[in-house]
Amino acid sequence: MEGVSDQTLAEWDRAFLWHPLTQQQSLRDREPLPIIVGGEGCYVFTKDGRRLLDAVSGLWCVNVGYGRSELAEAGARQLRELAYYPLTMSHPRAIELAAKLAAFLPDTPHIYFSNSGSEANEVAFKVVRQYWKQRGRPNKVKILSRARSYHGSTLGALAATGQPERRRDYEPLAPGFLQVAAPYCYRCPFSLAYPACGLACAEDFRRRIEIEGPETVAAVIVEPVTAGGGVLVPPPDYLPRIQAICQEYDVKLIVDEVVTGFGRLGRMFGHQLYGVRPDIVTLAKGLASGYMPIAATAFSDEIFEAFLGAPDSGRHLRHVNTFGGHPVAAAVALANIGVIEREDLCGRSREQGRKLGAWLRESLADVPQVAEVRGEGLFIGIELVEDRGQKFPLKDRLMRTIYRHALTRGVIVGRSADVEAGRNNILILAPPLVIADAEMEALVDVVRESLVATFREAP
Repeated sequence: MEGVSDQTLAEWDRAFLWHPLTQQQSLRDREPLPIIVGGEGCYVFTKDGRRLLDAVSGLWCVNVGYGRSELAEAGARQLRELAYYPLTMSHPRAIELAAKLAAFLPDTPHIYFSNSGSEANEVAFKVVRQYWKQRGRPNKVKILSRARSYHGSTLGALAATGQPERRRDYEPLAPGFLQVAAPYCYRCPFSLAYPACGLACAEDFRRRIEIEGPETVAAVIVEPVTAGGGVLVPPPDYLPRIQAICQEYDVKLIVDEVVTGFGRLGRMFGHQLYGVRPDIVTLAKGLASGYMPIAATAFSDEIFEAFLGAPDSGRHLRHVNTFGGHPVAAAVALANIGVIEREDLCGRSREQGRKLGAWLRESLADVPQVAEVRGEGLFIGIELVEDRGQKFPLKDRLMRTIYRHALTRGVIVGRSADVEAGRNNILILAPPLVIADAEMEALVDVVRESLVATFREAP
């Protein structure tokens, strides 16, 4: 509808559009949310004429930045050629994208497409359970994950999510999902310190597998760096230890790369930082940089071949997805990966991430509420506390105030939310991988100004 006024759009927004992770009453009590109408590079533009530096890449997904005409053109070409057909048959772009991903992931070269990270993880859970049944071990159904992890919003993916606040009100969830300790070195659940800890958080997987019985455990799912739970960066030998435990007990390793893939951590995929070889990898967000909804689940030869058999054997995968591998989404994903490769955005993420982390640590060193700045590549968490000595987490209301201060200064920042009651105190930065030095300097300045202003005003 052309010509709709800003006021009318704001009224319709409050009346009809239900936003995620938002208390809708607040939209009536305060100013309306910004209405985004455009984007270029690291910036988005609002309908009322503001330019905002998007330091969270939408929802951690616009890795190549906004306004990429080559991605739009790839989608337009595909719309003219073939607007849609499901993968009950096949089409060129899905084939090409599967081959591209298989080349990146030679240990897991069999690709199933869906639409979101939640769905990609659902596919992983369904496949691994069916796999064990077809291998004659029907009791191996349990999935182990970690506290503070996020694996999706569908009931199965939510059951794997170790965030009590996000699970609240939706129980009972799918059975057979259990959580172990997170690799949260700043708040070690065992009150230990690395490396003397002996990787107790990794060994917690062993403990749980032995308690449940290895004959009942199908898979472990981990993010290389815990994303929504607060940018929890594990010790370098943590993921290799988990892989060894999985191999020891004949448990499949699922690596959730929904957030961490496609350059976010400075490599094409985060698990490559740690030298592990998963059985299953799940992908979404950066796969098309948010320009189209698309996700993928990648499987090893061993898992894929367990589904081969006669047409009437019943060994085929019975999961189906109407829009998975959509030709337009696949075409855009291929163009997006082309940009990441040509411009070496993985290398850029490493370099810019090192700078941004160092600049933040230097700028915030004298802010007593800043307990830790941590991250990998262009994915950075700032742990905020009321008291460094006692490590009391900063209250939610102050985290919301920091966000608002930054927004008034022209920057969109992120924060952990709905993770654990009273422990949603991590500011999160994940700008597009194309961010320039001058933009990072402005971001650091705004983060400092917003923190100082918040703590100056706090009672």
